Amino acid sequence: MQCSSIGIIGLGLIGGSIGKGLLKNEASRNVLGWDVNEDAIDVALSSGAVTHACEPEKMAGKAELLILAVPPSQMKLLSEKVAPFAGKGLKAVTDTASTKSAIVKQLSAIWKEKYVGLHPMAGKEKAGIDNSSADLFEGAAWAVVPSALSSKEAVEMATDLVCALHSIPITLTPEEHDAIVAVTSHLPMFLATALVTLAAQRASRNPKLSKFVAGGFRDTTRVASCQPWLISEVWETNEGFIKEVLKDFIDILSEMSSKDSKSLAEMATEAKRARESLLAGRGEGK
Repeated sequence: MQCSSIGIIGLGLIGGSIGKGLLKNEASRNVLGWDVNEDAIDVALSSGAVTHACEPEKMAGKAELLILAVPPSQMKLLSEKVAPFAGKGLKAVTDTASTKSAIVKQLSAIWKEKYVGLHPMAGKEKAGIDNSSADLFEGAAWAVVPSALSSKEAVEMATDLVCALHSIPITLTPEEHDAIVAVTSHLPMFLATALVTLAAQRASRNPKLSKFVAGGFRDTTRVASCQPWLISEVWETNEGFIKEVLKDFIDILSEMSSKDSKSLAEMATEAKRARESLLAGRGEGK
């Protein structure tokens, strides 16, 4: 991939990591960046996440590829504000939101054939430009989610962007994407939040509980440390699919609670095999 100019609006963990990865991998020599937080812009410039600071309206007039890396609730308003300033050289616009059905509908209506949705399946529980890294997306899957209006050129540019970050592009429909990530990404946030809430309630009765928080609890609840707005926004934009998987998960827990020890051991054995198979399919092995 060689774009004359790439613009990133939103210089947090994801936007900052995209910029660092593109520059490290020499996908572009000119990466423009902007964030509502001026400190984030300064850090992005000093840490090599972007080459130049540029306001969104000017960026739309200069960039060949525009990446919207802001919270989902801000995507539509930002696009409406910036789209009128798009230059003739702007060939593709994409976003990094973790839900797609609503976002694709909104943004394709604004950007028309230039828009293609993206979602990187990589991240950290700690947000912000300070936690960004050039190799965050190495080997990670990215959902490439075209709309009915997406041009072939825009889809190719979005796919090239993913490959330039040494990631794996997988094309999905918006509904297919949201049904999948409800299980693999959104449900874990809800489960982690629920487990931490339960542990905090029990710790209020017995403060010794915190002394017994070990690796299993820490690993299982890691995503409870994500930005609080994230869980509310995925719920707002993917409520239907999340409710489905929450119901299925509750049914499984209910089934487990009625099993005897032998049946639970059999279920755990099958779950162990299933986990290894799922991780192998992702390319992680055991």
